[in-house]
Amino acid sequence: MGALLSAALLTTTGAVRRAGPAGGQLIVESNQTVPLVHVIVASRSGSAADPRHREGLTNLAAEWARHGAGGKSREQLDAAFDALGATLEVETQPDSTRFEGEVLARNLDAYLALLADVIVRPNFAPAELQRTRHELLADIDESRNDDRALAIRFFVRNLYADHPYGHPPAGVKAALEAAKPDEIAGHFRRHFVGKNLVFAFAGDVEPDALAASLKKAFRGLSDAAAPPPNPLELREPVPPKGWRIQLVDKPARQQTQLLFGHPAVRASDPDFLPLSIGLAAFGGHAMNTTMMNEMRTKRGLAYGAYLSVSERRGVGAASGWVFTGSDKTVTTLKLALKLYVAFMTKGIDADTAEFFKRYLIGAHATEMDAPDARLAARVSAEIAGLPPDFVDTYGDHIRAQSPAAINAAIKRRVHARDLAITMVATAAVMKKLLLDAKVQNTAIDVVRYDEY
Repeated sequence: MGALLSAALLTTTGAVRRAGPAGGQLIVESNQTVPLVHVIVASRSGSAADPRHREGLTNLAAEWARHGAGGKSREQLDAAFDALGATLEVETQPDSTRFEGEVLARNLDAYLALLADVIVRPNFAPAELQRTRHELLADIDESRNDDRALAIRFFVRNLYADHPYGHPPAGVKAALEAAKPDEIAGHFRRHFVGKNLVFAFAGDVEPDALAASLKKAFRGLSDAAAPPPNPLELREPVPPKGWRIQLVDKPARQQTQLLFGHPAVRASDPDFLPLSIGLAAFGGHAMNTTMMNEMRTKRGLAYGAYLSVSERRGVGAASGWVFTGSDKTVTTLKLALKLYVAFMTKGIDADTAEFFKRYLIGAHATEMDAPDARLAARVSAEIAGLPPDFVDTYGDHIRAQSPAAINAAIKRRVHARDLAITMVATAAVMKKLLLDAKVQNTAIDVVRYDEY
């Protein structure tokens, strides 16, 4: 019995953690309510692992692997997943690259065999690389039609500069075109080794049977050492100095997507949770936050206004988003900066702190009610270096944060006078409005919306 307990650590909700194939981490949450299994296999390497001048290499490698494996062509592999009533998609984030899907419980073993082909035995056919590369480049072009996605793409680069967190997960055209087949395949094989992987399952599955099925399916998975993190990822980002505006010039804009922010804190830092509470009060998704109340409810300046901190293994960002009319952009920006400076200097009072602690606990409980969301949160917490029970004990940790701790985190981590600011607007109109508002010309950088 002692050996059994040491092999599997049971969390408060029944999520089991044990060794996975080839030295990986296995997380299983069993629930027989629905005969369905949610699956994530995540590497601990994401777009931050892209080498310099190879932005998008990690995502390209994973997509290429997904589009033909185990001797099956893309079409044959897709048909095999369809026959199982199953899905498998690639999601590349700064800290991880994930194969995510779901399958009927009765078909799990067959699904694992296909999944193992993708991860252990990708075809890496040259013709399929050209097709995959073309599709990813088309996706980048298409994303330029979405002003919010466009703003995020430019803002991340504006905020992080040459730090690896500034790499767009989807990549950039020149880098994707320059990547060679051997380089792409080698990158995938270095990062998709057992010791760099998290295998996570939720649903109608039992840990012991799953462990046996995984061992069989993933026979041949490399047990090589996990690649070291990109050393640049571990360094502190260089924060912005002052308020610098990046104006992404796009013709005929009647509304403005506006983002602002700064590097803040690692998810594993003690300041992460108290800062999250403070930022929820300032700009979370509740209607009575400072941003929504002052910008939308009182003044009608914005269609939406939010601010949050990202959960990252490295230094995540505090970033705000505002969607407003072009004619209201300057007024809205000035108000956002004024409010954020006041938040930095004054913090929040005890009643506000208690209200938003309850709000975050309730929002977390609602989100975690879905097994797939809970599974994704467990994987994110694992990769960010958070405690194994973080998802299950989140509410307890939030309740434990005092107003003093929240305000101390705000004082240490909020840098309201040093912000990267990005807006998607028509430069001929917006730059004049900014200059008329006494913004210095040297503080405005104009870039074409299709240059990146």
